[in-house]
Amino acid sequence: MPDNPQFSEWLLHHADAKNPKALARIPIAKRRIQSILDRETVCHQKTLEQKIAEQGPTGQRVDPHLIGLAIRDLLEQNRLRKHQHPSTGAKPWYANPATSKEHVHERLETLAPLYDHISGHGFGNLVGDALEVVTFKCLDRVFLANHRFAYMGQFALTEPKNAEGRYRKIQPPKALSGGITTKEADFIQLGHNPGPLSIECKNFREWIYPHAESLRELIIKAAHQKAIPVLVARRLHYTTRTNFLEPAGIIAHESYFQYYPADKAALAAEVRHKRSLGFTDVVASEEPHPRTIKFFSEILPRIVDEMATRWNRNKSALLEYAADEINLAQLYTAIGSPAGGKWQDYDEADEWEEY
Repeated sequence: MPDNPQFSEWLLHHADAKNPKALARIPIAKRRIQSILDRETVCHQKTLEQKIAEQGPTGQRVDPHLIGLAIRDLLEQNRLRKHQHPSTGAKPWYANPATSKEHVHERLETLAPLYDHISGHGFGNLVGDALEVVTFKCLDRVFLANHRFAYMGQFALTEPKNAEGRYRKIQPPKALSGGITTKEADFIQLGHNPGPLSIECKNFREWIYPHAESLRELIIKAAHQKAIPVLVARRLHYTTRTNFLEPAGIIAHESYFQYYPADKAALAAEVRHKRSLGFTDVVASEEPHPRTIKFFSEILPRIVDEMATRWNRNKSALLEYAADEINLAQLYTAIGSPAGGKWQDYDEADEWEEY
């Protein structure tokens, strides 16, 4: 997760405005980081986040932004060492100070090329497509059950994949209901009384926090097309849901899995292995999980009316935020967020760096 001292304070303040005990979680993260590195020799920050934020006893789990602060503290105390590998460039890897460079290098010869493969070279497009295919199948299932809920945006799944390993996708229109967006939604679903839904899929490892640029983009696309926004993402920080999305009227679903294409099963198994990158939520599948099917078929139709009312009430303030005319603190106050009026925004223009 991007992190520098000022941004860390900003994010901590925003993410835990109602949780004064958040700082007490950092020592837990520090202990777990060093314990994991004793066992694994060297890890990328994303592996540490996976193992500490999403695995282990519930009482020992620590959110990713606090893990970033723990890494910073350990580095400043000389209780952690940064390492690099040619295949991942300036991206840092971490090991405990007593670990020999030879052992670190030996492990990185395996881990770094694997991480480079899944974080570049167009693989992100394949991962993005995987969640979209899952979403497409959910929308089609809903449509087949009730033709009222037509949708736009689909994959040609019966055709062979192209040279890059991607299905051909027919994108939904940029013009809808008299509104135009410069970048189309992933899908549009029709048939709901309040209007069409603009659906966005995010299948990356990072948890989505309130400051995420993807939220601004979703707001703009949905508003410009006179649609109601829907976000499908792997993980959302709890403050994103309770302080931002729910009061704003933005519908969201956590997939809890990072989907890979079905023909990448061997790669998924390698990435998932506990002695490799340890991304245990990765699944090589193009079939939706039952809880995602339930979201689209049962939960979404039940909540859309109320969420649309909130969205239409807050749309002007949300657009001002997306255009950088107001900051997040001001937005929270405008939309009646539980965090509204309780903290001061930091300058978000400072450059971020990854620890």
